[in-house]
Amino acid sequence: MDLNHLLFQHQVAVLHATGRDDAPDCASRAPNSTHDLVRHYKARIDRLREQLGVTIYPDWCGIPVGDAA
Repeated sequence: MDLNHLLFQHQVAVLHATGRDDAPDCASRAPNSTHDLVRHYKARIDRLREQLGVTIYPDWCGIPVGDAA
């Protein structure tokens, strides 16, 4: 899986995790399953970035969202 695809899937997971509670497909999910998916994709992105040698964020990027907490 390439980095762009992982970034896309991560963004979709973030959108689902922050979606409305009354969304039709949310009722069938476990309470933390979407947040687990967000963490899963973040870990895969981090691992792939390390393999590619691009672990340092550029100065204009600032602090990555996952590291701000």
